Amino acid sequence: MPKKLLSHIILLSSLTSSYAADPSVEINDFESLLENVSTLATKKSLNVDYMPSVVSVVDAQTYIDAGIQNVGEALGMLPGIQMQLSPMGYTMSTVRGFKNPNAYLSDKIKILVDGVAINNEVSGSSDFYMDFPLQLVDRIEVLRGPNSTTQGSGAFYGTVNIITKLGNSKVENKIFLGAGSYNTLTAGANVYTLSNNWKIFSDGYITRHDKSLPVEGRTEGTDETMKDISIGLKAINDGFEFLTRYKRSVYGNFYGFEEDMDPIPTSPKEHVNSYFFSQASYKTNFNAVGIETKVNFSHGELNEGANIAPISSTAARFSVVGVTMQDGFYFTEKLKEQNFEAETIFTLPKIKSSEIVAGVGARYVKIAQDDYYNSVENAIAQNIATIGNQAFRYDAIHEPAYWANPTTSFIRGNQSRTIGYGYLQDLISLNPDMDLILGARVDDYSDIGTKWSQRAAVVYRADDKTIFKLLYGSAFRAPTFTEAYANGHINYRAGVENIKPEETDTYEAVAIYSPDFNNKFSIDFFYSQLKNVIDLEEFSSTIPGYQNYNDRISKGFEFEYNFQSKPKHDFYFNASYIEAGYATPPEEDYPVSRSQSMPDISKVMLKAIYIYRPIDNLSFGTTWQYFSKTTQSQIGWIIDDDADTTVHQQHIVDETLTYKFSASSEIRATVKNIFNEDIRDPSYYYNTAGGIQREGRNYLFSYVHKF
Repeated sequence: MPKKLLSHIILLSSLTSSYAADPSVEINDFESLLENVSTLATKKSLNVDYMPSVVSVVDAQTYIDAGIQNVGEALGMLPGIQMQLSPMGYTMSTVRGFKNPNAYLSDKIKILVDGVAINNEVSGSSDFYMDFPLQLVDRIEVLRGPNSTTQGSGAFYGTVNIITKLGNSKVENKIFLGAGSYNTLTAGANVYTLSNNWKIFSDGYITRHDKSLPVEGRTEGTDETMKDISIGLKAINDGFEFLTRYKRSVYGNFYGFEEDMDPIPTSPKEHVNSYFFSQASYKTNFNAVGIETKVNFSHGELNEGANIAPISSTAARFSVVGVTMQDGFYFTEKLKEQNFEAETIFTLPKIKSSEIVAGVGARYVKIAQDDYYNSVENAIAQNIATIGNQAFRYDAIHEPAYWANPTTSFIRGNQSRTIGYGYLQDLISLNPDMDLILGARVDDYSDIGTKWSQRAAVVYRADDKTIFKLLYGSAFRAPTFTEAYANGHINYRAGVENIKPEETDTYEAVAIYSPDFNNKFSIDFFYSQLKNVIDLEEFSSTIPGYQNYNDRISKGFEFEYNFQSKPKHDFYFNASYIEAGYATPPEEDYPVSRSQSMPDISKVMLKAIYIYRPIDNLSFGTTWQYFSKTTQSQIGWIIDDDADTTVHQQHIVDETLTYKFSASSEIRATVKNIFNEDIRDPSYYYNTAGGIQREGRNYLFSYVHKF
């Protein structure tokens, strides 16, 4: 073990060894039990230790005191999760090493905000919610592993429920202001009002910065400018609730479409995401049966543009076929997606030892707008008579899908999808110390057919201190519209209509030991097998762009330790070891697939949070993350490249100081990457040696006032 790594572990571990439990913590103990109740895995409120899954609950205020700013950073502090960036700046969440390196744009986790799924059938990604500020969040529930029996498609490698203070009906009136490096400015608020019989909660924030990081060998830096805004509202009257939220983010294109920065700096591009949802729900009881009905609508928009090649090189390629080209190679894309969903959940009265929850629902998805423009394709269409039958190769590949079907839309036809589903879960108390949980769900898709998901789990409470779990779960991820129905474009591959959903079977063994209210240890071992893995195929001369690949596996363990002695000490440490397999797609020059460890992930991850409060109005927060060296892909065109894009091991340490002027006012200062380490993310186009560079030391300051 490297000396630097060992020294970090000794330092963080020693911080807890000399602290005895504070006997005056009974109220805090009871509160912590309540905080660890979740419905994420079962649709029924259970303490997470008793759940038939591996669930972590992030207390937002604790993480804020540690200097963690947003949802993405919070997820990155949990075991088995690695947060990275695509070259265009999209956040990627890798859970337990499950990743399709060549098709990284599709998430393998399901994101919910206040219990409402952030659906995206076009790309399967909800990454734009990763920058949501923790100041508006009450807690985050994170389930690692399969969860399709309650959440359906997409709850594949994990499920994340972001519970805002608004969504949790927390009575709080506050404002927060912030500033920091890269001209960062942020402001937000929570407001609660009471009108007649209506409880009304609202929140909102706005943030911006003009971040640009230097790039070795280039005069220009990255374009990471950002503007982000969100506003939410919740109204409650007896059993009726109405919840709505709008979020819009505008980002520059970071390292560019193919990691070549911006080849047309005189015409910069950006990507804009917006998402609006509304949900009405009503809870009632009928003959002792609890009934909750939800109806929701969502509208998502993507407005993206990117530059790919400069005018000079683009013009040179067209000159070969006698065409004068005066534009560089760029594209713009405008997509709008709408989801309509209704669901009813039935909680039956306890029958002997069984507690049954059942649900039925339906969802309808449609593409409301689909406009795609590509400057190269436009030039081809306008000069097709001149080009004629010449063997025109714009790029190094033929792009046969485009030539077979020239089009100005991204998705084939007027795509829509209808999903009907039903699920049943039974929590059976075998005896006072042992529960058996059985669950099943069926999802019927109008385009891919019927999929079943199953769960079985045993939770055994050996004594007041020790819990054991044996878990099995299956899950699936339906092909996105991109994977199934994308039109072929130059630099984009075509979808395959008969592609099968990804599936996984996961087996887990969990042990939890809590010797007292101050300490808790847990360890889980997991083994997952994937079937019909969806990934890009590498035969450039064929029309299909995606295909189902052979089985892949992921196995490993996750360890967590929590120490809490309020009000002075909060310490959290976790360690993960992941061994994920990957079969490289066969290619023309390399027709045999290769088996290797999953590229671009760290097998070993260690993370810790420590918060020390020497006096009531002062706290110091420290976070530490260690990631082991990544593995480079063995795909043929990468093997032939001399660039070593392996990301070497790295340590990241942040420090935060919080001072409370009063119960209603506080100021906070955070230094991110305090040791100014060289932090890198994987180079997905494998042309940046050592990976793409991220922030060095930077600063953030904030002020919070409650009224």
